[in-house]
Amino acid sequence: MLMIIAIALLPALLPLALLVIMWRRAPRWRGDPWLYRVMFSLLAALLAPTLLMAGHGGLPCPTIGGLVLVLMDLEWIGQLQMNLIAFGTEDTAILSAPFLFVFAIALFIPLRTVRPATFGFDDDDAAG
Repeated sequence: MLMIIAIALLPALLPLALLVIMWRRAPRWRGDPWLYRVMFSLLAALLAPTLLMAGHGGLPCPTIGGLVLVLMDLEWIGQLQMNLIAFGTEDTAILSAPFLFVFAIALFIPLRTVRPATFGFDDDDAAG
C-alpha cells in the first residue's frame, strides 16, 4: 500500500499543489507571463492522463506517475528510449502524445490569471 501511495498518489499531488500555488500567486508573474504560461502548461501536462504500457497491456495513469515508474525501472541511461509517441524502456513505457497535446493547448490558451481581459480595441483609449 505504501508503494502505491509513493508511486501513484504523491507524484500526482505535487504538480497539483504547485499548480494551485501558481494560480493563487498569479499577480506576481505579471512581469513575465510567458514563463508563467510555460510552467503552468508543464504542470498541467504532467497531470494529463496517459497509458503506462508494460508487458502486453496498458494501465491509465497521470503522466507524472508513469514517469516515476519508468525512471524506477531504468537501470542505466542507455536503456532509455524516446520518440514522439512513447517514452520509456523496453519493459515499461508511457505514451507521450497526451502530455504534448495538453502542454500545447495549455500554452496557447490565454490565461485570465496572468493577463486581465480587455474589451474593445487598443485604439479606443487613444481616440477618446
